[in-house]
Amino acid sequence: MGEDGDGTTAGTELPVDTEQYTGTLRTGGTIVLGADRLVVDRDDEPVVVDLDDVVEVSLQDIDWFLAVMSAALVGFGLLSLGRSVLLGGAFAVAGAVSLALTYRKRYALRIRVAGRADPLRCFPADPQTLRAELEQVLTD
Repeated sequence: MGEDGDGTTAGTELPVDTEQYTGTLRTGGTIVLGADRLVVDRDDEPVVVDLDDVVEVSLQDIDWFLAVMSAALVGFGLLSLGRSVLLGGAFAVAGAVSLALTYRKRYALRIRVAGRADPLRCFPADPQTLRAELEQVLTD
């Protein structure tokens, strides 16, 4: 196994001895929680995090500000269709795309790891269960 520059290890096998939680990611791949490490396998190269290095775990809800602004952009585009079909349609499509991307990024599990600049973000299919299991393992 090699050492990544961000303090996590990566390899081809999933190095978890005792699995406490195994789930899927909405974006494809799996996430495995063991007694001493967490493995996020996004179908390319798995990211392995030792639980001793985890600083904080949070579940990011939908970004309501961005969702409301995207919906307002769709509304503005639809209202502008009477003046300019091309420009109003462009605003409506841009708002719809922004709204779809905002919805897709809902319930992101953010894991802050010591020695890593960015938090590890993943999108589990069952985020509340994974967060509860992860916090239970971290408190033990």
